[in-house]
Amino acid sequence: MNDIRERVTAYYDTLDPTDRLEILQELEASREDPLLGFRKTLYQERYTDPKHPERQVDQYLWKCVYFPGLYKRRRMLRRALAHEMNKALEELHLSNPERLSEAEQEALYLEFRNAARRYLGTCRGDRYGRTMLGLRRADDEQKREKACEDIWSMGRGLALAAGEERRMRLWCSALYDEWLDFDPEAEVLYRKMCQYKERKS
Repeated sequence: MNDIRERVTAYYDTLDPTDRLEILQELEASREDPLLGFRKTLYQERYTDPKHPERQVDQYLWKCVYFPGLYKRRRMLRRALAHEMNKALEELHLSNPERLSEAEQEALYLEFRNAARRYLGTCRGDRYGRTMLGLRRADDEQKREKACEDIWSMGRGLALAAGEERRMRLWCSALYDEWLDFDPEAEVLYRKMCQYKERKS
């Protein structure tokens, strides 16, 4: 049983989809993981493009990219926001999260953290946070502030704007917890971001 726990931990710590699939197949071969069916469902839905099943994508990572933009356009999309959110939350298994068992909610939370970790891994790259129409590189402090704003916008900011705090609780918790592991001053930065954004809105 300890080996299963170690493999499950490794599964959520691993970012590469191909490596994750190998671990998932190991779990399947052992036949000892009670949540294997749910993990397989999440894997399939996360990494499959419905229009092009042969192509590997990351639907959860895409939500991390899409949600900040949706938050920024929230006032222009007042009528469409509810529709967009319902569709996105259905894809994230958050239409009615209370129907999930406690163990399934934990698995979903860990899947969200995995996606957030993959997203935050891009936030230290040279292209991230460029200014002046993409011509000027962002320094490390600008990248940290931009990453914090993105995490807030794709989580708490969007949940507040859409009135979806309940359904997005797991998503927001996963983003926030992953953000705390990303930066040594993450909590201070996030608190300042909340005060600034929520006072402004």
